[in-house]
Amino acid sequence: MDEKIKKLLVKLEDLNQQGGQWNIDHQTGQFLHDLILKHKPEIIVEIGASNGYSTIWLAMAAKEINAKVITYEFVPDKVRDLVANLQKAQLIQYITIIPDNANKRLTELNKTIDFVFLDGRKNEYLQQLKLLEPKLNQGSLIVADNAISHKHVMNDYLYYVRNEKTYKSKLKDIGTGLEITEKL
Repeated sequence: MDEKIKKLLVKLEDLNQQGGQWNIDHQTGQFLHDLILKHKPEIIVEIGASNGYSTIWLAMAAKEINAKVITYEFVPDKVRDLVANLQKAQLIQYITIIPDNANKRLTELNKTIDFVFLDGRKNEYLQQLKLLEPKLNQGSLIVADNAISHKHVMNDYLYYVRNEKTYKSKLKDIGTGLEITEKL
């Protein structure tokens, strides 16, 4: 990992410890990065970028495999920080930032998707997945964060991916819990 990016990640981890950022932890970031390298998606969609911590992990992997990340973040201060942090990491060229509510804009996405990272409003995961379903390639991975810590808020999503016959889903006990779902 580039030293400049490593220092930026540590700075963002410290900021997260102070509260208000709601970022994934380092272990989860590394896991997502490695998962992307293993599956080699062309198009990665992230919902809920916050200040860009998770986006940096996604972008590092995208850079290695020549993929593209499309990220949605609607809070103006977070979008500002997201842009600044991606510029500092020199990864912004691998990212398309949609500074709006994903629920309003996902229907405009005219690409097929290979990898999704859901980390926005937990009670909207199922709605977002259903908006993305027509665009998901067979074998696409959907990774939903907070599947342990916010299970009660995302029960409808968890029930759907675990019971719908077009998906195979399992819980990974890492960070705050990742539900990893494959489209069959």
